Amino acid sequence: MRIAYSISRKVGNAVVRNRVRRRLKAVFSEIFEASDPPPVTSALVIVLPGAAGLDFAELKGQVLELMKKIEKSTESSA
Repeated sequence: MRIAYSISRKVGNAVVRNRVRRRLKAVFSEIFEASDPPPVTSALVIVLPGAAGLDFAELKGQVLELMKKIEKSTESSA
């Protein structure tokens, strides 16, 4: 799966944006190692400024919650 990250300067300076990007890459890596392959082949993740204040566990929880919402919406539209 290919994932692109859109992290604006509002999130923080380059160090903060890169830390958020590395954490997101690790989160998605853990999620996809432990589960079946995702139904899509590419995605765009838009990061909001609040993400800079989250630790790894909180960020992972937010991503999992978002993925559940996406899964529900795709199931209801099918």
